[in-house]
Parts: sequence; structure tokens; C-alpha cells
Amino acid sequence: MIKKLCLTNFKNFKHAELELARFSVLVGTNASGKSNLRDAFRFIHGISRGYTLAEIIGAKYIEGGVLQWSGLRGGTRELVFDSGSTFELKIGLAAASYEIAVDVGSNGKPPRVLQERLTGPGGYIFDSHPPDDPPDQEHNPRYVFVRLPRGGQNRKLGKRLRFASNQPVLTQIVESGDAAKGVIAAAKSLISELQSMRFLDLAPDAMRRPSLPGQNILGDQGDNLSSVLQAICADDHTKAAVINWIKDLTPLDVTDFEFVPDQTGKILAFMVESGGRKTSAYSASDGTLRFLAMIAALLGPEPAQFYFFEELENGIHPTRLALLLQLIEQKTAKGPIQIVATSHSPQLLALLSPDARNSASLVYRLEGRPDAGICQITEIPEAKRVLEDNDLARLHSSGWLENAVEFTRPDVPSHPGEIGA
Repeated sequence: MIKKLCLTNFKNFKHAELELARFSVLVGTNASGKSNLRDAFRFIHGISRGYTLAEIIGAKYIEGGVLQWSGLRGGTRELVFDSGSTFELKIGLAAASYEIAVDVGSNGKPPRVLQERLTGPGGYIFDSHPPDDPPDQEHNPRYVFVRLPRGGQNRKLGKRLRFASNQPVLTQIVESGDAAKGVIAAAKSLISELQSMRFLDLAPDAMRRPSLPGQNILGDQGDNLSSVLQAICADDHTKAAVINWIKDLTPLDVTDFEFVPDQTGKILAFMVESGGRKTSAYSASDGTLRFLAMIAALLGPEPAQFYFFEELENGIHPTRLALLLQLIEQKTAKGPIQIVATSHSPQLLALLSPDARNSASLVYRLEGRPDAGICQITEIPEAKRVLEDNDLARLHSSGWLENAVEFTRPDVPSHPGEIGA
């Protein structure tokens, strides 16, 4: 589970920290930076997939010109705060932290790793700039050099390894024959966790398309919805749970699912109601499809460990938001699923449980400042007292949250700490 994300000079964040729980809701005005946080998580995810920096930032194509990875919005020109050239990201997990500093390149030069560090409970696992390391005499922009600890109680400096600077060390070191087994195991463990991230941006057209049986991973736009539902319904207990959620979340009196093949072997899901009426995924409403896709993501045979939902309330009738939140909080409370969601809905905020409200964060920009900040809502001065007499929905819709930050936090957000600090 990711517990913290620190950003330095990334997009519109000069220095900011995001504290995360199992379920974290992000609120803030348009252009405050919520989608930029999504890009930060996608950058980390791109690292875990073994891409080069150019592929993470730009795009990744595979044989035949098929787009495998869409890159980050704005490319290198909009990736760094205030038209700078370098940024840093750091994530904190239960038993490790990982940080990377990147030069995005200019004047036709490719992006490269400047510094990188993986830390565990006993100290650093690899570090490009450990504090007690002598100055690097082998500096070359094509390479990044990392130190491994020698081990033992004093964690003395050990072997220095050289890696290409166009790709994060984290994914190169697992192929290194010079790194110790413990270092490789720690890197693989982190990569495995970061690979299990999904960024759902559900599109009705994608959810309506038939899919082949066995395609059991829901696409980011909701692709393969029918075949994922078929895999879910193979288990009677899970199938009953899905039917109950559909009954609660929609007006449909669903009693069963059918999966009808076409001439190509692809299947389309049909919801069967008690009177025998059948509604296909093709003719279902956008809101019903969105519910089905969220259920498929959370209850499917291959769920991710981390989901990012933009504008969670989109397409959901206000009277059904409480049930959707109930499903999300049930799944995240048990683990290992973690969900980060953005929202503009006051009603959704009013329905959050106390735990979810305590972990909700405001993304904001102070008047006259180009940089954005982040703070947990309950950490805004006076917020806890005001919330005793007012619900969060009212504070959000009235603009009280942003006003409170404006009046009480006029200075720059505190610095989360840089690599080598």
C-alpha cells in the first residue's frame, strides 16, 4: 500500500505531500492539480513496467505500431514546475520508500535519471548519492552510478554499479548480475506492487463492445467488460454478490446473467430480470455500465492493488452514491485494494464514512501563487471544529475549504525533502 506521495517541481506542484489511506478522496477546484497527481502515479507505474523515461513521458509502441502506453499529458514541456528541467517524486510504502530525480532533457537531449534511491527498514538498498560517498569521478550523463550497502550493523558503503541513465535503476538492477540477491528481491517486490496499478477512465463505447472469453482484465476504458463479468459469474457466490449489487444500485430486478456469443466467438453480457426481460451491455445505460465496470474491477478474478478513479460520481445517480461508496469502502477495508478518487460532488463528500472523511485531501492553489498545495481536510485549521456543526458537503460547495486554506496557510507548503537531503 502506498502511504505517501511527495512531489518536487512536478507539474504545478513545487513542494507537496499527499497522505494516503486505503480509500482516499481528492477534492479541489478545476485546474487545482488533481489530474496532475494521477500523472505522478502513472509515472511511477510506467517505471514498474520497465519503460525508458522517454517512453514513460512520451509513449510506448510495440511491434506493428500498436500503442501500449499513452505517455503523460503535456510531454516534457509541461512536466516540470515553472518551465524547469528537473523534478523529483518519492513514494512511501509500509516497508520501503523509493525516490527518483529526473532531468526531462532540453535542446533535443533525452530525459535521464539524475538520482535514485530505494530504502528499506534497515537503510538504503541502493542509492546514487549516499551521504558518505566520495564525489563521483566517473560522471557521464549517459550513466547513473549507485551504491549498494556492504551489510552488517554499520551499513558501510559497498559495491558501486553503473546503469544507463535513460531508464530508472529500479528495473535495470533486477537484471544485474552484480547486485546481491537481497537487493534484487527488494527491487522485484516493489516493482510487483507498483505494476498492480490501474487508472480507470471508463468509456461507454468500450464497455459495450463484445470481448473474447478469457480476457479477464478490465481495460482502463472498460474494455473486456463482458468477459470479465463472465469470469466473475463462474463462481456462484461471487455471481450472487454481483446480482445483489446490481439490484441495489440500479432499478433493474436482475436475477441472472447470460453471455451470448457472436459469429467471431466474442461474447456480450445480458442482464436477465425476474420477468424474463433481457438487457444487453450494448443497450444498458451509461450509468449501469459504469456500475458494472466498477463491480468488475473490484470483484473480478484479477483485481489490481491500486485504482485511480477520476470524478468517481460521473454517470452515477445521486441516490446511488451511498451504495457505491459502501462497495468501495467494503473492498478497501479488507485489503489489499487501495483506491484514490477525485470528486466534485458535495453529496459524495457528505456520504463518506468518518474514516474516509479523515483521509480526504484538498488540492488547492493560493491566490497569486503558481504552485499548488495539498492538505488533508481535517488538518485545515478549525476544520474539525467546524465539521462538528456543518457537513463536509456544505463546506465544499460554499468554498469554505479553499477560503480557510487561503486565510490560514499563506506561505509555501512545507518541503517534503529531496534526494540526498
